[in-house]
Amino acid sequence: ETSSKEEMLPQLIAQSIALCDRDLQADMRSAVVLAGGTTMLPGFCARVKEELVKLFPDDNNLHVIPGPNPTGTSERGYNSQRKHAAWIGGSMFASLDTFDQVRVLKQEWEDDEHIIHRKAF
Repeated sequence: ETSSKEEMLPQLIAQSIALCDRDLQADMRSAVVLAGGTTMLPGFCARVKEELVKLFPDDNNLHVIPGPNPTGTSERGYNSQRKHAAWIGGSMFASLDTFDQVRVLKQEWEDDEHIIHRKAF
């Protein structure tokens, strides 16, 4: 059992959609995009969709990406880069000229772990 402060991911998704303009909510439900390494766990995306269907029982257009499409195949294009997406994004970020202003060196972190708040925000 979770407390009210510990919402599950499907509930957080539903709350986020509810915060959107009412005219956009149907579009948001039709394109729920899950990203990150954890989404690659077997059954994760299917479970999120199953829980969202319970939260939006009248929405026949609910679609979770990635996930099986009606033909049973994976989403084209999206899954081909998923495994390495975080590394690719990190390498792109590190190649920016502004990266030197926000990077935290090991010695800086060891001296003061709160430096991340000063450099990143």
